[in-house]
Amino acid sequence: MNGPGMRARRLAVRAGLPAAAAAAVAATLPSVPSAGGILAQERPPEASGEPPQESTVLMLWGGVRADGELVLEPAFAYEGRVHAPGAPGDYRVRGLDDEGETLFSISFTPGEISDGSKGFSHSIPFDPAWTEALDRLELSGPEGVATVDREAGARGMMVIDRATGQVRSILRNGAAALPAELAADSSRVRVLRGLPRPPG
Repeated sequence: MNGPGMRARRLAVRAGLPAAAAAAVAATLPSVPSAGGILAQERPPEASGEPPQESTVLMLWGGVRADGELVLEPAFAYEGRVHAPGAPGDYRVRGLDDEGETLFSISFTPGEISDGSKGFSHSIPFDPAWTEALDRLELSGPEGVATVDREAGARGMMVIDRATGQVRSILRNGAAALPAELAADSSRVRVLRGLPRPPG
């Protein structure tokens, strides 16, 4: 068996994600098959006509564990399509500079997961100035607040196949080197570091 559900589970194992975040990411990234109805809020079908244009987007993702713990993952800037929240909700992700000023803010309702957790993944247009200005990310909701600072963001890695543009893996454990199966094919992959990250 090697269907969408199995591949989404492998992504969760590689990235060390809660099921909620893995399901949300699987529904957004072009290379990871949709998790087939796991999210309560399905993305609307693309309108007929011209396909949406790809541009540099910032992927914001995370979730709420079944025990109520908020989870916010390192963000990634990559070439993709915008997937903004459909409607405001009780949860908000903000990007802040080093003086605490808000660079961006999105409000949403995360999707319900069958195990009692929740997940979200949204891609917003990326402002190149955020590469240096973005100092930390903040997720807030009824359960409290979770943050990702520059140190944590720099530990995240997105591995993309150069030939297809597909995401091969997402890592957030701060590994200095790629896993063996990816290192053996390192000439074919591109590694993106997570945001926020130190300038330079």
